[in-house]
Amino acid sequence: MLDQKLAEAMQRILSKAEDRYTLTATLQRLVNDAGIGIKRGKSVFFTERDRDKMRDWLKAKGFSVEQVDLTGMSRSERLVVTPNEKAGKEAIKQNRISIKALAGQPLIIGRENIYLPAESHLDADGTKIAGQVAHQCVMVVENYENFNRINETKFDLPEALGSPLVIYHGDPNESRLDNVQHFLNSINLPVLAFMDIDPAGIFMASKLPKLIAMIAPRVKLLEAQLSSPQTGRRDLFQSQHLKYAQTLNNLPNTSPCLSLWHLVDKHRSGVVQERWIGCSEPCILWA
Repeated sequence: MLDQKLAEAMQRILSKAEDRYTLTATLQRLVNDAGIGIKRGKSVFFTERDRDKMRDWLKAKGFSVEQVDLTGMSRSERLVVTPNEKAGKEAIKQNRISIKALAGQPLIIGRENIYLPAESHLDADGTKIAGQVAHQCVMVVENYENFNRINETKFDLPEALGSPLVIYHGDPNESRLDNVQHFLNSINLPVLAFMDIDPAGIFMASKLPKLIAMIAPRVKLLEAQLSSPQTGRRDLFQSQHLKYAQTLNNLPNTSPCLSLWHLVDKHRSGVVQERWIGCSEPCILWA
């Protein structure tokens, strides 16, 4: 059976003029299963006739005879050089990000004003839209439920930042963080972070490029939630503190995350952002 690993081994052999190769498990398969090559001790020798057999076998099974770098290829492009569209192990959703706008606002990409239904978003290639985003800023949302139900959260943002492109911070399967980071680095817009207000959320916000502010309720409500046994998450603070406290304590005085970190550290507690879905009080900028 000719699989991707065996095909790549033959492609490497055909790309070189050498006759002798160190015996590996894959080359042992080539000798045993296909009768190609001669094993001598810990080496395998290939003649020109063996090379012709390799070329014929690769072509018959739909593989390229030459070595091919599959990096960056789509699945359909890979099928030109291999019958295995999944070869290369590259992520399927390369550069894909999940985006939407705030309630009642259009998603503005290029000259298009796109109005999406509630709890809907656009899955887009960040590299294709980076130069076409016509929003005033970007709002990065940590948790998927908050991103999905962003229309149920009230915001009181300054007019200059009132129309953000909302983007999901990501998980391994959707809008992955590396895609989001690449997108944020490629656009010329300020970034707002809408995260859990706990050590991990503040740490993640601090790592976002072009960050100018975090988003959370006003101080009176936030302090009440942090101090309440019903809403404050002391367990989150305790489980995260050791990992993130040193970095957060060393934030520069100009960091937009600093005031929220001081508040969380003061109360030794955290608040998850799902608390603000359907909340009558708006979330504001903390800078």
